[in-house]
Amino acid sequence: MRKIWFPLAGALALAAALALPAAQAATNDATNLAGGTTTLTSSGTVTVNSTALTLIKAVFDAGSGTCLASDDSDAACNSTNTVSVPAGQTIKFLIYVDNSTGVSATDIRFQDLLDDAGSGFTYTAASIKWGTRASAGATKANIFTAANGGTALSDAYDGSTVLNEYAGIDTGVSPDNLTVGGDASSPDNDQVDVAANTVFAVVFTAVKN
Repeated sequence: MRKIWFPLAGALALAAALALPAAQAATNDATNLAGGTTTLTSSGTVTVNSTALTLIKAVFDAGSGTCLASDDSDAACNSTNTVSVPAGQTIKFLIYVDNSTGVSATDIRFQDLLDDAGSGFTYTAASIKWGTRASAGATKANIFTAANGGTALSDAYDGSTVLNEYAGIDTGVSPDNLTVGGDASSPDNDQVDVAANTVFAVVFTAVKN
């Protein structure tokens, strides 16, 4: 299980992405596994490799679909992770996990805290959606389009009672708490599994206070 948390500040200053450690390897040699009078020779070497998953968030103008900023300072998003927007502007927040590896990533979970106090943001009810697309060559514009035109979610934490209810948001607390992923033993949303070479993305709408 991979758990990722990050805050989202009211000034649209996007924190750096959090990711799993870079490629790692573990070697394991086993001998005499059976015990007793049975002796086994050394087993073959077992090597386990892992590759970092990328978690990215970005801000889009809701009207034009233009990327305004992203936490990885993408040139396609004005090469900045901070942007100022006027009160009353409607924006869309995109958050995605890029599994560019050749194996499925299971039970992905992350949270986002949306500042709803003072000059922060007002979440637009029932605006969460999710979508996927192939990882290879995917731009933020591609990923945004896939999520923005994807499957609508209810705001409630649905546990595993509703198929593919992957995300929910609690607006009864401050800051608003968006949670993505979960399972029956941790009943907040359905479990998120990201297939090999696939981007999983969620998008939601908010208005600047």
